[in-house]
Amino acid sequence: MEDEKMIRYGIYVMIEESGVSYREITECRNGKEAVSCLEKDRYDLVLTDVRMPRMNGLELAEWIYENIDEEKRPLIVAISGYAEFEYAKGMMKYRAMDYLLKPVDRKELNKILWNAEEIFRAKGGSGGEENLEDPEVTLTSVSKNKMRRAVDYIRQNYGNPIDMAEVSNYVSMNYSMFSSTFKEYTGENFSAYLKKLRIEKSRKLLGNTDMNINEIAGKVGFEDARHFAKVFKELTGMTPTACREDIRQKK
Repeated sequence: MEDEKMIRYGIYVMIEESGVSYREITECRNGKEAVSCLEKDRYDLVLTDVRMPRMNGLELAEWIYENIDEEKRPLIVAISGYAEFEYAKGMMKYRAMDYLLKPVDRKELNKILWNAEEIFRAKGGSGGEENLEDPEVTLTSVSKNKMRRAVDYIRQNYGNPIDMAEVSNYVSMNYSMFSSTFKEYTGENFSAYLKKLRIEKSRKLLGNTDMNINEIAGKVGFEDARHFAKVFKELTGMTPTACREDIRQKK
């Protein structure tokens, strides 16, 4: 029993660290407890061991299939050892989306969780009732922490030629999930956020230093002064030179 508890805890931690958005993780010791939870609340994903006391994984999958309406039915992932592999495959007739072999591999679990996340998003989101544009609804504590780290990383490295792939890798998030989560967290897509930050920093350099336009462009992460001037005007309505003159006149 203690081994089973540690296995459940290990999977719990893997889910927490995966970066996939979730609202709640419920642990159950057996199939009967799982049924009790499913009768009270709605769940999007059920990870079930094939071998469980009181009600095994196949029986649980059958109960879900027969007692929960299709639009509310959770995705099912079977967990089994090699000895029960054929048994786990039998759960596919109850629409189990995938299976994991013991011991559960972190990468394999992450892959399944991201696949499930894509299915939820394709359906319009978990539960289908909450407003997915609300950051407080979709961002978990884990996601928020990753976004804080991402923003800190960007603010420390905006002067370098960074891109979204680099930052998503830094916080260990799937590229497409990072893109949508970053927008929910900041209200802007990655490219827009980075451009605004660079222009904000360049305005301070224009007003507080005697650096020339080429030097400032390079300092804030632009490859050349021409591109810098174009983006600067797009965001501020004036050229860098005109902005510097305006700042000096106001002083």
